[in-house]
Amino acid sequence: MKLITHMVLLISALMVASAQAEEGAAPSNDVVYVELKPSFVTNYQSRKMGYLKADVTLKVKGGQTAEAVDRHKPAIRHHLVMLFSSQSAEALSSMEGKEMLKETALSEVVAALQEEGEPADVEDILFTSFIVD
Repeated sequence: MKLITHMVLLISALMVASAQAEEGAAPSNDVVYVELKPSFVTNYQSRKMGYLKADVTLKVKGGQTAEAVDRHKPAIRHHLVMLFSSQSAEALSSMEGKEMLKETALSEVVAALQEEGEPADVEDILFTSFIVD
């Protein structure tokens, strides 16, 4: 009876280990979220001194693109800071302007990765925090 109990426990442990190994070997097409930390804080084009603070997360497809984003974060951040600081107060105060900024930011991230010859399968850019003052 002890032998059967031990065999059942061993088989169960092997099944759990196999399932965990399969989870760890995620397909390269899985969606990965990459946070661009720290927050972006920059001034923008305005008559008065105004600033923008944004937390940005990239939705990328595949581990290769996620790794490329990690390798080239300084270049990506540079592109985004230049974009954010060129915005007008009017653009940042409307929903249409924010949507346009999001689309342009996505294009900038893709361009930064392509300039480096890296995979650029970035599906979306998410502003997880966006403050304009």
